[in-house]
Amino acid sequence: MRWIVFLFMFPVLLASDRVAVKNLELKILNGPKNGAGYASVYNGNAFAVTLYKVEVQPEVFDRVELHDHVPRKDENGTEYMEMIEIPEMEISPGSTLFLQRGGKHLMLMGIKPNLCGVKNLTFEFFFRTGKGSFQQKVDVAVPSSKRCQ
Repeated sequence: MRWIVFLFMFPVLLASDRVAVKNLELKILNGPKNGAGYASVYNGNAFAVTLYKVEVQPEVFDRVELHDHVPRKDENGTEYMEMIEIPEMEISPGSTLFLQRGGKHLMLMGIKPNLCGVKNLTFEFFFRTGKGSFQQKVDVAVPSSKRCQ
């Protein structure tokens, strides 16, 4: 029975070794209660993975949302970009998802006052595959902000 469980879990264990979250950068604004997160997420697997959730420890944000900018047209036909929350982000095999300004990114919603006492945060990225799910942790230093002065 133990081998069956191990064999079932083995593809998921391999998946977590082949996804890399790099260059995580936070933008904490001085006035608004929201911030943003940018990074590159590489999928070195032979199958797609889907980022569906991000959590942060300690809890210094009400929530972290996945966002994207999408083109829209108003009633006059004028084009503009609208930022929307999206449920997930798929990363094709062998490709990199760039979380960046003006595109897909993390929104750090509801910055709490206890952010000012924190030096480092641990971001946990949750991924789904066709064979299960796994998490990837990344530590990042909290950027200095006038908010905390």
